[in-house]
Amino acid sequence: MEIRPIFSTILRNPVGLVLIGLQVALTLAIVVNALHIIGTRLDNMRASAGIDENNVLMISSTAFSVDDKPLDIARTDLDYLRSLPGVVNAMAVNTLPMTGSGWSTQVEAAEDPDSHDIATAIYFADETLVETLGLDLIAGRPFRAGEVTPFSMDDNLRPPVVIASAAAVLDLFPDLERPEDALGRLIWNGDENDRAASEIIGIVDGIKAPWRGFSVKIFDHVTFVPHIPTFDKSARYAIRSEAGQLDKLAGNVREQLAAQNLRRVVGEPRTFPEVRERFLRGDKSMAVMLIAVVVLLLLVNVLGIVGLVSFWVTQRTKQIGTRRALGATRGNILRYFLIENALITSVGVLLGAVLAMALSNWLASEFSVHRLPWYYLAYGAALLNALGLFATCLPALRAAGIAPAIATRSV
Repeated sequence: MEIRPIFSTILRNPVGLVLIGLQVALTLAIVVNALHIIGTRLDNMRASAGIDENNVLMISSTAFSVDDKPLDIARTDLDYLRSLPGVVNAMAVNTLPMTGSGWSTQVEAAEDPDSHDIATAIYFADETLVETLGLDLIAGRPFRAGEVTPFSMDDNLRPPVVIASAAAVLDLFPDLERPEDALGRLIWNGDENDRAASEIIGIVDGIKAPWRGFSVKIFDHVTFVPHIPTFDKSARYAIRSEAGQLDKLAGNVREQLAAQNLRRVVGEPRTFPEVRERFLRGDKSMAVMLIAVVVLLLLVNVLGIVGLVSFWVTQRTKQIGTRRALGATRGNILRYFLIENALITSVGVLLGAVLAMALSNWLASEFSVHRLPWYYLAYGAALLNALGLFATCLPALRAAGIAPAIATRSV
């Protein structure tokens, strides 16, 4: 059966072309972008935070009075925490990966404030950083004790040395072939009248920011500064336990720490697995919601095609009977409807591909997400063509079963 006569028939009655074509186009545009977002969310859920996740916890305290010196409290607490059985090391922090809150700043690759810059998360750390968090230090060295200074809310962030994530230095210095080549380079921050440079002394791999937001890159941009946070009444500590000791440590550390200073409130410790689960809750919800949307759209698409093809079969009953009387086989009738649907679906897929890329470009410009890879369009087109043929089969089989005598009954 020739395709050209079938296409001519479609053009003479373009309602089906418009209805099914637009339905397929919109479905393809939405479904492939939704699947891309689902894939991104699943990748996020599998991503490592870049620390020893199974053996790290965080605990906070708030003093009743500002008379207690925050730096003295921090040092006393750290000495005590490091002495506990099952503790590898501990340090004062402002935040940790995937906590959802923290500090960030803009850093530039040169002294000129208008030079290439990136946004980066800021983590406070001391000389125990690598051991406390279990970081992958791929180049350089940790902080030295003499480089670590207290930092209050009134201070300006002007560290002489920093440790940066591999992703951050590669984005800040596009000329680098390897992140290790950033050692010794300077990064700049501050306004036009108050510029300060920091030397990169270490590179860590895989560390994540406290938040993701809508940006793809910010999640991988991290800078450690050699400071002990001294924020008036509040203190926060990261503690790394020996393997298998995290739950035991989490069950006792609050009471043990509170007993060292009765003039404060110590919060419940949060193990990093708990932090991670809470952080990824939104990704899980988004993935489930988008999966439901995709399934619903595909179901509506199938039902729409079934309904419209069934309507065509009813309209063309006499015509089909006449063709059967003139010698057309059931296979000819079935093939006619399948080819007709394939042509209409193909037009819809072509239009949908354009809409999908337009939607992807808008999402990329507005929310900094990755653009849609081409293979999502290929898979989406194959899926919709397969569903279109599947949806056409039932009414097409009914059409193929029309007897030649139907033509004479209608005369």
